[in-house]
Amino acid sequence: MAHIQAGDISLAYGDRDILKGVNLTLTSGDRCALAGANGSGKSTLMRILALELPPDSGSVVATTGARIVYLPQSGITHAGQTLDEEIELAYGPIAALLAKRDHIAEQMQAPDRSAPDLDALVHEHHEIQERIERSGYYDRDAQIDRILSGLGFARSDRSRGVDEFSGGWQMRIALAKVLLSGPDFLLLDEPTNYLDVEARVWLGSFLSSYAGGVLIVSHDRRFLDQTIDTVWELFLAEVRRYRGSYSDYERQREEEIARLTAAWEQQQEEIRRIEDFIRRFRAKASKARQVQSRIKQLEKMEPIVIPEHLKRISIAFPPAPRSGREVVTLESVSRRYGTNRVLEDVDLIVERGEKVALVGPNGAGKSTLMRIIAGTDSAHGGTVRFGAQAATGFYADDDSWLAGVGEAVGAAGSPARGASGAAASVFEVTIRSAHGQTEQQIRNMLGAFLFRDDDVYKSIDVLSGGERSRLAMLQLLLQPHNLLVLDEPTNHLDMASKDVLLDALRQFKGTIVFVSHDREFIEKLAGRVIELRPDPRDPGAPSLVSDFPGDYHYYAWRLEHQGETVESGPTRAGGGSHLPGPDGSDGSNGGGPPEVSHGEQKARRSRRRQLERRVETLLEQIAFEEQRHETLQRELADPSVYGDGAEVKRRTAELKRIEARIDEFTREWESAATELESQAVAGG
Repeated sequence: MAHIQAGDISLAYGDRDILKGVNLTLTSGDRCALAGANGSGKSTLMRILALELPPDSGSVVATTGARIVYLPQSGITHAGQTLDEEIELAYGPIAALLAKRDHIAEQMQAPDRSAPDLDALVHEHHEIQERIERSGYYDRDAQIDRILSGLGFARSDRSRGVDEFSGGWQMRIALAKVLLSGPDFLLLDEPTNYLDVEARVWLGSFLSSYAGGVLIVSHDRRFLDQTIDTVWELFLAEVRRYRGSYSDYERQREEEIARLTAAWEQQQEEIRRIEDFIRRFRAKASKARQVQSRIKQLEKMEPIVIPEHLKRISIAFPPAPRSGREVVTLESVSRRYGTNRVLEDVDLIVERGEKVALVGPNGAGKSTLMRIIAGTDSAHGGTVRFGAQAATGFYADDDSWLAGVGEAVGAAGSPARGASGAAASVFEVTIRSAHGQTEQQIRNMLGAFLFRDDDVYKSIDVLSGGERSRLAMLQLLLQPHNLLVLDEPTNHLDMASKDVLLDALRQFKGTIVFVSHDREFIEKLAGRVIELRPDPRDPGAPSLVSDFPGDYHYYAWRLEHQGETVESGPTRAGGGSHLPGPDGSDGSNGGGPPEVSHGEQKARRSRRRQLERRVETLLEQIAFEEQRHETLQRELADPSVYGDGAEVKRRTAELKRIEARIDEFTREWESAATELESQAVAGG
């Protein structure tokens, strides 16, 4: 069984210890996550284990012949070949084995070969042939199809030049090559950063059954829970192992943090007591010996440190100004890029207070629809109307828009300047954007976005891309917006920071439309799901758009029970279908009193169709939540559950949340049904 063994490895940058006496062993079949705060040295440790970076002291030993592959977070590009040609390069090590096997075969056929030599050659030839067969080389066409499809590549992509793919897709190509190469050990640094939900689920399934050893850094809790069974935590330059899923690790760590916090508070009280004694009696000669004793006691005291990435903090953003009920309305919106039809005839109303997730595979048009809703893309057909007092804030995870957030970030042009004329610091930029927050609140917010300790004094003109994105996000959220349009808001955040952001957004009283590839984030934030998906019957057609007025659990349930085509929803964003009106007509002839304008008739029909879909799906959502309520009540009656106090508490809290959702959906249904009935009476 192959293994990598790190023995007492240490590494320092200047006077800062990154790793100190680290010991760990990774064996074939292991599924491990590497956890720790941003900047704690996770990537450094992975590079050392991959034998790419020598430690200052200690050693890393791997089984003879074991292949170790490290995939970094970013920075890999490909050029000069088609995707098919590039992917074939993954089998380079196997090609070398094939050449070696053939050379040995020629040696075996030499007439003057002695028996002992021949036995050794036969043995080596057999071992090489076994390695080739285990690699799946002879079945590589099927394996290539499986992996490229799982990572979201279309069949038509295979003949495209790799130069045509964006940075995120370049990393997918690199990931595909790594998986196809079948190494003994996979060391993956944030492999999910550029993957959508479907590709993350597929990758988790692939790694769960991978024959080699796997070590992963990821900030996707759901992905890790699906994939790993051990967590190695890097904290204060040392590594400690935790058995179980990532959620198990967090529960264990939470208990430890509670004990650690209590010990820290006790230590702080002891320090205050000793320092008070020193201050009071330092000037008294009769107490000199006791004062010196306490000074030495302080010097010898080992300070208790709480892991930064596991501290629980909360932040609140400025209250959202009240907007009109319909915050943004899209009517017959279409968008094309040359001959590529992305969206056509999309009708959508987003109401005050809704938290709407846009989901679907990459390339389906989510970011396009986001830009249209945010008002930054005006090159579309149809109408986009913003409601009264709508104040929109837009975040997209790319450098092209950062200048628009404010001069402070300075993606284009000169950065903001501090009082001395030099580029402003992160703290100066943030305090300028703050509205009534105290300095401590601002520091808490900066900490939540991973600007901690001396990082808050960094000049903004030296920030990395990820730091700039985090600062831009924080600046946006400090403004008094009531419509937030967020494209991948959790990128560049660790798990604790994502949890803080999630709590703040859940408390936000305004409207949110967002795209995220983090399924847990979607599940906990979205109250409505809009799905965009390419038409499987016509790849050249615009995306199908489906509206699910319920949370992500409801969306997944609908797909599971009704398949990819959902009865109440997919209207082609090309207007290929519409629902019949209450009278059974198709609604295409306008109807209504002659004095009503054609535009008003169209708006009424659009609103009526939306109300019909909303009434139907709200009833289904209520039934779905009632079913979950009954299931939880049955589980609470199970002796294996009611004997576990923590589990009873968790499920009881979930029951209350479900009951609140049932009440909310019932009120929405009554409101929508009343409005629909009024329209019918009025002839709308």
